[in-house]
Amino acid sequence: MTTKDLATKRLPVFDLVRCKQCGICAHFCPKDCIAFNDEGDPYLAHPEACTSCRMCEYMCPDWAVCLEAPSEGQPDTEAA
Repeated sequence: MTTKDLATKRLPVFDLVRCKQCGICAHFCPKDCIAFNDEGDPYLAHPEACTSCRMCEYMCPDWAVCLEAPSEGQPDTEAA
């Protein structure tokens, strides 16, 4: 996988306000891409392994995970 592929791939983003740290997102990740920091918050530990299957998003009972392209919501810097 190239850097360009990672820049356009949709990856999980965690809403830590909604997250209750249940671990379901990590449990259902088929590639073990999700890990937890010392506070118990999930994060994408292995973005290169993520297949964007959306299982973390589908299985989260609190809608605390969504897949987004890294550039969503950010201004396009290449156009400038």
